[in-house]
Amino acid sequence: MGQTVFIVVLYISLAAAALFVADALVGFSRSARGIDEDAVSRRLAQGGAAGRKTESQVELIRRRIEVGGWIGHLPLSSSLAELILQSGLQVRMDRVLMLMAAIFFGSLAIAVYFVPVKFLAAAVVVAAVISVGPVVLYLINARAAKSRAFEEQLPDAIDLIVRSIKIGHPLSGAMQVIAQEMPEPISAEFATAVEGVTYGKSIPTVFAEMRKRVDVPDLAYLAMAVQIQQESGGNLAESLSKLAAVIRDRARMFRKVTALTAEGRFSAWALSFFPLGIAGAIQLIQPDYYTRVADFVYFPHLVVLAIIMLLLNVVAMQVLTTLRV
Repeated sequence: MGQTVFIVVLYISLAAAALFVADALVGFSRSARGIDEDAVSRRLAQGGAAGRKTESQVELIRRRIEVGGWIGHLPLSSSLAELILQSGLQVRMDRVLMLMAAIFFGSLAIAVYFVPVKFLAAAVVVAAVISVGPVVLYLINARAAKSRAFEEQLPDAIDLIVRSIKIGHPLSGAMQVIAQEMPEPISAEFATAVEGVTYGKSIPTVFAEMRKRVDVPDLAYLAMAVQIQQESGGNLAESLSKLAAVIRDRARMFRKVTALTAEGRFSAWALSFFPLGIAGAIQLIQPDYYTRVADFVYFPHLVVLAIIMLLLNVVAMQVLTTLRV
């Protein structure tokens, strides 16, 4: 009976994995070539700042709509949609979910083939972690890379706004110059903001929306300065000039602190992965070391507990070595 269950679950998992992998690969390929899904956005984005390689306002609205329907009933669907949006990747949310499902069923099929029946529940949990974890980490890394690049470019963009205002250009015109002249990713975000102004939104509103798309705290200060100037008046050029200087000084201090704490951060990661390295080395040197106690009644629970403690260790080390300047 157990062998029959193995075979049935194995074939179902392999078939589902093949289906999801094919759909995910086709979707990523079509998105990369700009077929179908992005046709409307490409036509609307022709000319001016919208002609750049960036998401149009229509594309951003469409992504938010995608959270509805059956996707909206999934746990943490809104957080995942926000993460995809902030990562800057040209990928739809349903394709990300398809990729997670493909990894899940593929991992589950491998686990069903090698793991005994009594460990099937643990195999499902491990397959779920393997399917969600790498994809989310990739999106987080993409968001972090975009945020770092945006934060480095922001002072230069503010200086460009200041110079444009001093020679008589309106703020929207300065934003247009940033969208046309500066590199990615800040040019794409300002191009989207220019589209919002073109569609009738106020400048403080488009800056607030940009803050939601870009995980950069300094952008909130820029949005606040613009909003105060729009509501109460004042010398916007002087305020933005001082803001650019503060952002540069803060970035310089953060790089200095990062260099001084490099050894501590390396030690944290080494301590986090040291147990895994020792376990792998023992398995290579003496393959039957762990199988001797595999029949122990609490062995699966102890393995799960050890994995949880390792994950908590990684999180704790990350929190302790994360500096806020």
